[in-house]
Amino acid sequence: MFSLTQRSLRFFTFTLFMAVLALSGCQTAPQKGLTPAQIAVLKQQGFELTEEGWAFGLSGKVLFGSDVDHLNAQSTEIVERIGKALRGVGIERVRVDGHTDGSGKEAYNEQLSLRRAKSVGAVLTSIGLREENIQLRGLGSSEPVASNTTTVGRTENRRVSIVVIAD
Repeated sequence: MFSLTQRSLRFFTFTLFMAVLALSGCQTAPQKGLTPAQIAVLKQQGFELTEEGWAFGLSGKVLFGSDVDHLNAQSTEIVERIGKALRGVGIERVRVDGHTDGSGKEAYNEQLSLRRAKSVGAVLTSIGLREENIQLRGLGSSEPVASNTTTVGRTENRRVSIVVIAD
């Protein structure tokens, strides 16, 4: 037979185990993805949901001249506004994809598109996003949004996209 202390110890252990089990079932998992408030701000700023996340395509808004990798004053203001809006709702991580038109050699276009992404990243850093939270990609002419056979199409392809990935 069990002694009184052994029964008490088993009862205490069983009770403690059940309490821990019950408490662990009450915990909520940390939220994944974006909050409704963050999504509302993304939509307000002009981001659209894509397969890769919420993307703000700067085509038509922030365009680069042929062989140009720096932002003009108007484009800088747009990027600053977007960056401040993202920070305002706690979005601290973004990806910046630079693009070029189909003119020139692809190796050069990849470097040019990366410099374009860096110019946007520098603006985002200047308004408070941490550099290590900004992923930069130079995609060259690999993802055109318009035909490279026309002047208008080439102009649209010289762009940068800011992507917020919900993780």
